[in-house]
This record gives sequence, structure tokens and C-alpha cells, in this order.
Amino acid sequence: MQQPSKLYLVLSYILIPIALFFGFLDSILLISALANPSAMILVFAMACIVIYSFTSFKFLKLGIEREQILTSKLKDWIKVNAYVSLLMFCLIFLNAVSILLSNDATLIKFIDEFLAQQSGLPPEMNSQFVLKSLRVAAYFLFVIGAVGILHIRMTLKLVRDNAHLFE
Repeated sequence: MQQPSKLYLVLSYILIPIALFFGFLDSILLISALANPSAMILVFAMACIVIYSFTSFKFLKLGIEREQILTSKLKDWIKVNAYVSLLMFCLIFLNAVSILLSNDATLIKFIDEFLAQQSGLPPEMNSQFVLKSLRVAAYFLFVIGAVGILHIRMTLKLVRDNAHLFE
């Protein structure tokens, strides 16, 4: 039986709060998506991240650590949601990298255009504040994307190597 690495265990525990965060955002987005059906694809994709996170954690705790036999349905849930989640985590990662690699002048230009379209913003909401906030968010999203991509890659290998745990 293939045992998970320490890194996989750490990533699994890091992924749970990320999944809870996405679940919270997804519930809010679902309400707004009822008025805008085109946003339902994002609701679906975020739900896949949540489902993947908890099914892979169940696989880790019950299948790998306790060596219990799991249903083939769980394997299917893990794999299907892993592929959609991988796409989402790659998009998150690439967006964060593009923000982090962009120079301040380019970003400030886009921020100024965005702020010009908004009305009634407080004076503290200037382009420098938004730029700093955007950079912090990009670092956060970079970590989320990297954790998700690594975890999915490791999970799919563990599922393949531990196929005997699924009936």
C-alpha cells in the first residue's frame, strides 16, 4: 500500500480551511447566480473544489490511514471533482502569477480606470491602497493555487496506487 508523504498530510489539512472559505463564497455566489444564470458555472466550479477537498480527505482518513474499503463512487467523486478543481486552481494560480509579475505602472493604470467608473468611494480608496490590496490578494491566491495543484496531483497518484481500497 502506498503511504502518503508528510507534505500530502500537511496539504490536506491546509486544504480544509480553503474548502470552507470556497464553500462560504459559493453559498453567497449561489444567491446572486439565481439572478444571473451565467454565474452558475462559477458556482459549479467552486462546489467542485469543496467536494474534492472533503472526498479526498475522507479517502486519506478512512482509506489510507485506517485501510477501510471504500466505494467506487467515492473514487469517481474524487477523480471527477479533481479535474474540475485542477482547472480552477490552475486559473487561480495563473491569475496570481500575472498580477505578481505585472509592474506597478500597468496595474495602477487598470486600477485608475476601474476607480473612475465607481462612484461614491471613500477618499482612502486610492490607487495605491487598491494596488497594495491587490498584491496581498495575489500572494494569497498564489498559495491557494499552488496548494490545490500539488494536492490534486498527489491525490490522483495515491488513488491510482491504492486502487485496491475501492470496491
